[in-house]
Amino acid sequence: MALIKKRELQANVTHAETIVGAGVALSGKLEAKHNIQINGSFSGEIMAEGDVVVGTDGEVNAPIHAKNATIAGIVNGDVNVVNELDILSTGKVNGNISAKILSVKPGGIFSGSSIMHGKIEDQSIVKPTYET
Repeated sequence: MALIKKRELQANVTHAETIVGAGVALSGKLEAKHNIQINGSFSGEIMAEGDVVVGTDGEVNAPIHAKNATIAGIVNGDVNVVNELDILSTGKVNGNISAKILSVKPGGIFSGSSIMHGKIEDQSIVKPTYET
């Protein structure tokens, strides 16, 4: 439960080194070696070695490449992350995604195709139990 709350809070806190504030519109290529939070609108391309957070009022019309991403706003473009992509209950992703871990909260919207990457050998296999 604490992890879920932490992820939901990430969309509203400013732990990022680069923040595009609400009411700000930017376009171009954004490259960063750290975390980025988009609370306004951005068009172009985002490449971050850290995490990308799209806040509840954020709108991104660009492909996103990052370590992790949390989407609480709108993304129109492909999202490619090394580890985890979280689409929160207010989040919408219109594009293809590539991630090791994908989480879509109830109410979150994903329209596109997904590729889950990572080695199957590294994952533990859980056998289903059938209760009667």
